[in-house]
Amino acid sequence: MQHPGLNNVDLSLVINASGIGVWLFNEATGIVTLDERSQLLFGYPHATGPYNNIFTLTDADDLPHVSAAIQRALITGEISLSYLPHNSNTHIIVKGKRVTVNDEDVIYGTVQKAFNNAFQPGKSQETLANIIAESTVAIGLYVGRELVVGIANDVILSFWGKTRAIIGQKLADAVPELEGQPFLQILDNVFTTGEIYTVTDEPAYLAVDGVLDTYYFDFTYKPLFNRQGEVYAIMNTAVNVTDRVVSKRRLLESEARFRNVTEQSPMAIGFLTGKDMVVEIANEMILKIWGKDESIISLPLSEALPEIKGQGFLELLDGVYNTGIPHRGYDTLVKLTHDNLLTDVYVDFTYSPFRNEHGEISGIVILANDVSDRNRALKEIAASEEKFRSVIYSAQAAVAVFKGEELVADLMNNEFLRFVGRTREEMEGLPLLQSMPEMEGQASIDLMREVFAKGIKTHHFGRQVNIMRNGVLTQNFYNVSYSPLYDGNGKIYAVLDIAIDVTETIKAQEALRETETALRGAIELAELGTWTVDPSTGVVDYSERVLEWFGLTGAIEDLNDVINSIHPDDRQRIADAVDGALALESDGHYDEEFRVISRITGRERILHAQGKAFRDNSGKPYMLRGTAQDITATKKIQLALENEVKERTEALQKANYELEEINLKLINTNQELEQYAYVASHDLQEPLRKISMFSNLLKDRDVDNIHALTIDKIVKASDRMSLLIKDLLEFSRLLSPDVRFVKTNIENIVKNIIHDFELLIEERGAVVHIGHLPEIEAVSLQMNQLFYNLVGNALKFVEAGKIPTINISSGKISRAEVALYIKSPLPVQYYKIEVRDNGIGIEEQYKKQIFEVFKRLHSRSEYSGSGIGLAICRRIVNHHNGAIYVESVQGQGTTFVILLPEAQ
Repeated sequence: MQHPGLNNVDLSLVINASGIGVWLFNEATGIVTLDERSQLLFGYPHATGPYNNIFTLTDADDLPHVSAAIQRALITGEISLSYLPHNSNTHIIVKGKRVTVNDEDVIYGTVQKAFNNAFQPGKSQETLANIIAESTVAIGLYVGRELVVGIANDVILSFWGKTRAIIGQKLADAVPELEGQPFLQILDNVFTTGEIYTVTDEPAYLAVDGVLDTYYFDFTYKPLFNRQGEVYAIMNTAVNVTDRVVSKRRLLESEARFRNVTEQSPMAIGFLTGKDMVVEIANEMILKIWGKDESIISLPLSEALPEIKGQGFLELLDGVYNTGIPHRGYDTLVKLTHDNLLTDVYVDFTYSPFRNEHGEISGIVILANDVSDRNRALKEIAASEEKFRSVIYSAQAAVAVFKGEELVADLMNNEFLRFVGRTREEMEGLPLLQSMPEMEGQASIDLMREVFAKGIKTHHFGRQVNIMRNGVLTQNFYNVSYSPLYDGNGKIYAVLDIAIDVTETIKAQEALRETETALRGAIELAELGTWTVDPSTGVVDYSERVLEWFGLTGAIEDLNDVINSIHPDDRQRIADAVDGALALESDGHYDEEFRVISRITGRERILHAQGKAFRDNSGKPYMLRGTAQDITATKKIQLALENEVKERTEALQKANYELEEINLKLINTNQELEQYAYVASHDLQEPLRKISMFSNLLKDRDVDNIHALTIDKIVKASDRMSLLIKDLLEFSRLLSPDVRFVKTNIENIVKNIIHDFELLIEERGAVVHIGHLPEIEAVSLQMNQLFYNLVGNALKFVEAGKIPTINISSGKISRAEVALYIKSPLPVQYYKIEVRDNGIGIEEQYKKQIFEVFKRLHSRSEYSGSGIGLAICRRIVNHHNGAIYVESVQGQGTTFVILLPEAQ
């Protein structure tokens, strides 16, 4: 085992301690260099001198013996003799061997006393050699600036991977792998400066057994001085510490890896040491949980987190430290100070004992996860569930939740229990078919199972459901909605059933249809035609008789196209009259006579039309409905009479009073006819309204669907009349637009519209992107109508099964670009607002026609509407001194581009 004090042993101390002197004989010059011990033993007072002077300082009896030994040394290169120096009573032993330094031959040797004045040749030198050879410290002696290897024990030779054959060689030649390493330069510096050089853990690249590898040493270079204070040799002592350095590095690497893993771990990790639980390691995650920074490291946990005192955690840690039994906690509340505020934090954590190499507990490892968000989420889920139940129980409609494929009743409000005639105990927790067996074979069960399987909402209006109540099978009608309910993983777990009893409404509709049938007969008997205008779409609906008068084909007609069939002299007057009836400030009455030219036959007729605008609760007209009568014959008679009166007036001035009387009679007659038509029209308005109501009642009563086709036509005709009047009212309202322009935030208006379409967007899965939209001077209500129509179209005109995507954006445009679309733009900044969708697109030939009133590109069976919506959009934009045009690729989508000024 190596002695701990041998790491930096100085060979010169060993030599001096053994009483040995060192000398050097230069054969070329004959000069001998002596150290202090050699001067004393030889009896020579100087550090250098001629060899013959030094070796002649002997007893006269030994002189021949000494001279002969010197001569032999000059030949053989070795010297070994003993003699008695002059004026000394102690024999000395001299040994030496030739070595080559700087291409010069020198003899390097030692001198020592013979012990007890009994000369024992070589024994002292052998003792020194044994000391050096047996030393566990590597020892080497390098002589001269050339660093000739004078001494090298087995230890240092093993370091170098060399044999004793290198003794006498220059160190650079003996160990050539030192070339390029710092050692030769350091030795040269020591030789120059005379300063000791000591270093630890120094790497060296050495070839041991022919393999070049890195080793680490603690070593010392100590200069040796002669009497003149000159360095004549360097003593090298070294200890191989490779194992220690490698172990230390491995330990540091292991610690670095541990700290690296700790720091990068997504889990909060901390390490407490000692009984005082000093924070030694704390990664970013645990510092975040604690609400602290790295300044707490090296502090006891009780000082680092003073707020945890009294919360039980310090006691838990102490228990783990003393017993060695880990502790785990889940959803545990701990109050910690975050940003100077005591905060509730919920954690899952583990305290585990850490043992040292002796198996003793030296610390605690903390692993933790912040589950505060999860805890809050669970509480929110519970609150949401409670709110959900509260909504169901307080709903006016019948509401129930059925779980799983078996549709097990989970939640039912009192209204639902009243509908089905059961108690909560009779249904809760049971499959629906078990508690209500009469549902077997009815469509409701299949629909609910389909919703559970596919996750698609379904709505049904006026659905007949047969329910057993108090032993009697009832046949009631319901508006029913079935919706899927999803759990936290997005999986359907139940079906939400919402129902409203509309039995009385269905019966009333049947009665209305009966009344409308009777009314239709009266209309036919009076030879009247009926028509309806939808203000919102501009679509006109009409009876067969009107169709014949105008020469219409039966296709959907736009109001503007219908008006174009009117005689040119009457067109503008009739258009103004329609707008007037639909104006907000008007009484809604329409009563006009006009000439119409059949598109097919070219025949001209004179019609008398009367109508009434119907309004919603806000006063907005949603339908203009009325009747028309062919008064051609009457008018011809009237015109003929007028002509005759005129002729007679010119010819017979005397008969003026008589003619005037006749004319008055004719006027009275005409007024009576007009009054009759007005009264008939006015009296028929209410029955016409009932046509739709009673048609639906007839449909419900027609259980065997014998008259289903006829009834559906009546219902659809009534609905078209209602839609047409509503759109025409809206369109006509724009003829007298509100000129009160105010600052209007378009972005807020669009966001509110998106909110209005929230249910449709959710049902279609639509994706809506709203960019930054400007604030301009505008009529807020009209802007709302404009973007409502465009967004509604974007959601409507999309292929079935395709998810609608709507992008609404805006930007400023130059005056030059504005001038391309507006002949006389205002001298203000204009904005371009784009509404882009991924719908069915518009063919190139229809891009201009879509803005005309009553212009439809698709049948009502494909897409609902009256065809007046985009005409309204154009009128609104024109009213705001702007322009609107469309860019579209059929099958890929449509972009409506709106140019609007910033100020009016």
